[in-house]
Amino acid sequence: MSDPQPPSRPGGTPHAHHLLLYGGDEQFLAAALPFTRDGLAAGEPVFIATSRYNTALLKQHLGPQAEQVSFAPAHWHRTPAQALLAFHDQARTFQGPSRVLGEPPWAGLSDDQAREWIRYECLLTLALASTGAWHLCPYDTRTLPDGVLHAAQLTHPALTTGTAHRPNPAHIAPEEFSAACDSVPLPGPPAHCEQFRFDGPQHLAQLREFTARLARTAALAPDRIDSLLICVDQAATTAVHHGAGGGHCRIWTTTDEILCEVTDPHGTLNTALAGYLPPATAHLDGRGLWIIRQLSDATDIRSNTNGTTIRIRMNRRRPTTPPSPPPQRAK
Repeated sequence: MSDPQPPSRPGGTPHAHHLLLYGGDEQFLAAALPFTRDGLAAGEPVFIATSRYNTALLKQHLGPQAEQVSFAPAHWHRTPAQALLAFHDQARTFQGPSRVLGEPPWAGLSDDQAREWIRYECLLTLALASTGAWHLCPYDTRTLPDGVLHAAQLTHPALTTGTAHRPNPAHIAPEEFSAACDSVPLPGPPAHCEQFRFDGPQHLAQLREFTARLARTAALAPDRIDSLLICVDQAATTAVHHGAGGGHCRIWTTTDEILCEVTDPHGTLNTALAGYLPPATAHLDGRGLWIIRQLSDATDIRSNTNGTTIRIRMNRRRPTTPPSPPPQRAK
């Protein structure tokens, strides 16, 4: 279902999520500079998380005003789930109108990784709701694949060109778009994958030992093994206490990743928004999937009449880097 009415900050409503398509420095600066300067003039916090090139370009043209802007630390866009949380927390920290220019790192992504960053863009609209944040997302039409550019037209409620803003009639509701991402079947595990069957809480400790042994064999860093164990334990515990009472775990490795798949044969789940947005502090339910998404490099979930499968992916080559905290407002 299309939603032609964007939550447009220029119109006075609480937040906005705008798409900026640009084909060169001039088009980028024609929108990014007034977006930034107008925010500073209004006394609004301005945060910029874009490519190194565009960051340098903005600093050059902002001159002394750049000192009033907060720029993203390294690894801000480390994973879609962590970036979503960081922007959500940042907007709430500012406690009022703020402006963000955010550009995910699209270079070198696999199809699966690109799909999750595309999904992130649609969910950002929900994460920013009622925060007062105005988020402008630049997309370079010279370098990005056609599929990414097409998806951008579907995931942003509004469009920006220079200083002009307008509703985006092609926008699709985030829930609908995210559900469509999950319609893509997951490739099956390889025949040589390791398997473990668990039939109740008495098997969870053995499952953790099974996972830890294979993670060590895959040369995963010790702290990342701990994160993987938490993820697998959360997925299995959900199956034990809220699903069939048990399930099975399959683990295998690729050149770059270790993959752990936990299947609950009777569990059902609406996967469109599951675990992407931080649960309310008043509720304990719903934290398991959110924790899994925060600790893993990627998590794929599929749910149908055959049950629910949670596939946890950890990059074997990624250096250990703590998640970046939300920046404070520049003084």
